Amino acid sequence: MKRLTIIFHSIAACILWAVPTQSLAVGAFNSIKLDDWLAYEEPIALKNLLRNISAPGTSKGVVLASPSQTSPNYFFHWVRDAGIVMDEIVLRYQSATNRELKVRYFEVLKEYIKFSKFNQETPNLSGGLGEPKFNVDGSAYMDSWGRPQDDGPAIRAITLIHLAKIWLSEGKDFLVKENLYDGTSNSIIKRDLEYTSKHWRNTSFELWEEVKGHHFHTRMVQYRALREGSDLAQTLGDPKASQWYLTQALEMEPEIERHWNSSKRILVSTLDREDGVDYKFSELDSSVVLGLLHGYVPDGVMTFSNDKILATVKALEDVFYRMYPINRNGIPGIAIGRYPEDRYNGYSSGGLGNPWFINTAAFAEFYYRLAQDLERKSEIRITSVSRNFFQGLISKREDYAIYKKGSKEYFETLKAIRRKGDDFLKRVKYHVDGNGSIAEQINLESGYMQGARDLTWSYAAILSSIRYR
Repeated sequence: MKRLTIIFHSIAACILWAVPTQSLAVGAFNSIKLDDWLAYEEPIALKNLLRNISAPGTSKGVVLASPSQTSPNYFFHWVRDAGIVMDEIVLRYQSATNRELKVRYFEVLKEYIKFSKFNQETPNLSGGLGEPKFNVDGSAYMDSWGRPQDDGPAIRAITLIHLAKIWLSEGKDFLVKENLYDGTSNSIIKRDLEYTSKHWRNTSFELWEEVKGHHFHTRMVQYRALREGSDLAQTLGDPKASQWYLTQALEMEPEIERHWNSSKRILVSTLDREDGVDYKFSELDSSVVLGLLHGYVPDGVMTFSNDKILATVKALEDVFYRMYPINRNGIPGIAIGRYPEDRYNGYSSGGLGNPWFINTAAFAEFYYRLAQDLERKSEIRITSVSRNFFQGLISKREDYAIYKKGSKEYFETLKAIRRKGDDFLKRVKYHVDGNGSIAEQINLESGYMQGARDLTWSYAAILSSIRYR
């Protein structure tokens, strides 16, 4: 594999030198095996992700959504995006064996913590921690926007709880108490958990920043933050807070279950809409899958093999396959958009929505994590709710079945699930630019990238899917 990778790097370098990038944008790596492309793309994705953290012209700790400043202007620090991206840095810090590299990640994390505390203390138009984005100097964004967005504090808490657990395992309790959680409302994790525990019943704008209501994605990340926050508070000698966070999380479970629409047989993304766009009639939305990826708790309310999740995934795949012409060009995998009625094309909201790299990579990760979930359970259960999902994977058409570990059906189904995950990454591979850069969207007809260039979340999504693969 190492020799193949070296050969591939040499070939790619020659191609990139000889041919303009634009002509390579679609299908540049089509003849390259997925394993070899991932070996090539992973370091590029990490390099480009790191380049967008504390970039020139920004304060230390800023995580740029994208370096793009015009058409569109994403030159901001979004709390949600930053939390998702920085969890990748937490994982890199944890796994780093090179001391110099580990120190570099440590400094990046410390700068992010400092900037985030500054965000928490900066007066803003949301009037609290639900402010979605900040200027790159840390000042509040003062123009109109979809406010509040309550997934941000929860995701930031999840990332920093993850870091706290790592520092505790390394015997660095003092770092946790000095920087993350000291049991007082002045500590960054405690502030986010207190806000989440007291605001989860309120409506807010969702991750697409278009609708105000109660959202599956927001509820899932709030749920995980409170569950994991409860464990951390108990560990750090804050038992009353621990019990409060756990109680709120458990009260959230029936509210998450309420997103199941039995007539449409899908988990709908939003309930109790109060404001924002009013044309999402299908109620299908990829944010449901992202909610599971970002908000999964091993013994929690939703699992990857949950029948309702599987039914929703299948419905999303079917609708986007039909909608986007590029999905019928003979390339494996389905390019996944946000929701069928989407009108944001990467530049304005007056066009047709496109597939997104974030969502397509997320579906790859979903399939890899589904395979892991089924292996832990040692069985695959097909029901009337999930049968359409499994009929898209295997030749058998059964309304109900249980495949036990060790059976031929069990093995073949797991193999098909992992192959489906690879198909989504092959779809990503086909549309990534010839130099390995990744934008926000994929044009639904031409397959070329469009929207914000070098979207930091796109890189984080690719790196996460590779890790679970």
